[in-house]
Amino acid sequence: MRGTSDADADTACATAQRYSPRPLTEGELWTVRALAELRCDRYRPHAWRAFLRSSLERSAGARSARPLIARQARTWGAVGAGAWVWLWNLARDSEELVPSLSGGLLWWLLVWQMLDWHIGMAEGGNGVPRERLAYADAVTLSRFWLVPLVVGLRDSPKGLPSVIILGGLTDWLDGVLARRSGRTRLGRDLDSTADLAFLATSGAAAHASGRITSAGAWALAARCTLAVLVPSAAVFGRARRPAIRARPWGGVLRVGGLAASTAGFRRTGGRALVIGAACPPRSTASHLSRA
Repeated sequence: MRGTSDADADTACATAQRYSPRPLTEGELWTVRALAELRCDRYRPHAWRAFLRSSLERSAGARSARPLIARQARTWGAVGAGAWVWLWNLARDSEELVPSLSGGLLWWLLVWQMLDWHIGMAEGGNGVPRERLAYADAVTLSRFWLVPLVVGLRDSPKGLPSVIILGGLTDWLDGVLARRSGRTRLGRDLDSTADLAFLATSGAAAHASGRITSAGAWALAARCTLAVLVPSAAVFGRARRPAIRARPWGGVLRVGGLAASTAGFRRTGGRALVIGAACPPRSTASHLSRA
């Protein structure tokens, strides 16, 4: 049985390599093998337990081998938590901003835990580990930090569109910084996850406050659902991450549509949101994936 698993893992590695424009890094090879074994065991509960146990062991090894970057991640986590407590204390007498202390801290704990578990992915496409987290990573994490703030500003006429625009600006800025310093696998996946979390929460908040058209809400919900299903199917079904690159103007339309809708321009914003949500990716070609 073990021999069959190893043969399947080797086949999966060969298949994944065909989709990659460069040699797979050691971390990518480990991921492909782990996913292949999970699929070989048909995703049974014991297979998931083994997969998670192996993942946590590898994560602990990465933290031990790279104490500097692990310490940096803990520092960023503490700063984010402290900033949320400060904001909550500042807004206690505000009628427009109603942040949840426990909700915000729990969300940030989950974000920090996700970062801590994936420190080993802080490497370039050549497999060389990075000494420290980059400025682009900090900007991406700030977008995660804005997610519970969106909820707290749900009923604010000016606050909600403002924070949506701010989130869009962080998406543009982390891309600029990443291109300058070099992309990493960690930054790539953090960025796409932050985009999904921020846009989905913004859409839900706008819908709950009645400031988005039904067409816009459904279009955004469909886009976010596909953003989860397509990569998940590729990762767990074929042991590879699809090299999907969104068109920049599609993101501008989605963020701009949400901001316009929540600022009172429901029809205009709704149209922009529908067009932006329907915008196809620029390409799924593997050679466009730099990390």
